[in-house]
Amino acid sequence: MLLLMVMACKRQVRLSPWLMLCLLTLEVIGINTLIALNGAASNPFNAILLVPLVLAFMLLPLAYAGGLLILSIIAQFVQVLLLPEHVQHQGMMQEHSYAMVGSFILTSLLIATVVCYFHYQIADREHILQKLRERQLRDEQLLAIGTAAAQLTHDVATPAQSIRLLLEEGAEQQRSTVWLHALEQQFQRIEQQLRNWREVADDVREQRIHRYKLNELTDSLRQLMQISRPEAEIQWQSQCNDKQQSILADRTLLPALTSVIINACEAALKSNNKCVLVSTNISKDGWHLQIENEGKAMPEEAIASLGSRFFPSHEGHGIGAVLTNATIEKFAGKVNWQFKNGTMITTIYLPLDNTHA
Repeated sequence: MLLLMVMACKRQVRLSPWLMLCLLTLEVIGINTLIALNGAASNPFNAILLVPLVLAFMLLPLAYAGGLLILSIIAQFVQVLLLPEHVQHQGMMQEHSYAMVGSFILTSLLIATVVCYFHYQIADREHILQKLRERQLRDEQLLAIGTAAAQLTHDVATPAQSIRLLLEEGAEQQRSTVWLHALEQQFQRIEQQLRNWREVADDVREQRIHRYKLNELTDSLRQLMQISRPEAEIQWQSQCNDKQQSILADRTLLPALTSVIINACEAALKSNNKCVLVSTNISKDGWHLQIENEGKAMPEEAIASLGSRFFPSHEGHGIGAVLTNATIEKFAGKVNWQFKNGTMITTIYLPLDNTHA
């Protein structure tokens, strides 16, 4: 066929849809003209016209392929009008021609439907594979970050032990001053962070799952934010009055939730409204945490990609968003970002534990 010959000659060049449509149109018109001069619709080689239609629905956009299908059907009706006069007076031959045209139209529609269905299935599979590739890339990046974090923790542990010995030695020599006491407090925070990191690493390695009661989870978030961002203006609204409801997760849940709230606080500091609204509620399907902060407008494509890939740090959504999204997905939850009227709305959903309901 004409299109296949051109594609064979231009193996390394992808033809444009318009060029392929023109070639297939010329092919349909040429074959219909040749068949019309040799028996018209009664020609048994009329079925060869199905080949350009198959190529059109495989290679062209649906609108172009549909236009070529309509052109082929019109050409079939024209062939009926071009039947020889002696054939038009023979009832059986005329009925045979009509049957050939009807068979061609029915077969064309059937082929178009089947090819479109398989084309849709292939496109859907490619979309799923693309998402899997993006998730694999994200997981590889997170693994590299986790490896670097573990190495950093190991490297910090040794000088931390040395500082602890020096602090104890200074306390024994009764040289405690105000700055030494302040240094002791700050170093205790470092030691606590290292212990927390070891506990998180142990939970992940041993796949330990904890049951978090919703009211205790909210209180823990408040305490962590008071420690990590005491200067932040956070307004808390909680509708979780049921003390029996809980969710299942490991120790990575709290750092993930804290990270997304910290991101909101940092974005709010760069805006006119410094306040961040954090609200929690329970629905029939699970627990919802919503964070609202004023921020800069972002393109819809960038908002749709939040949590799935890394962004430059000056945009306010980098590693924290990806880590939070990956952690919440691990517990069958979802994270959604929306920008409405100058406000960034982050919604986190986690399913409830119904084993003790």
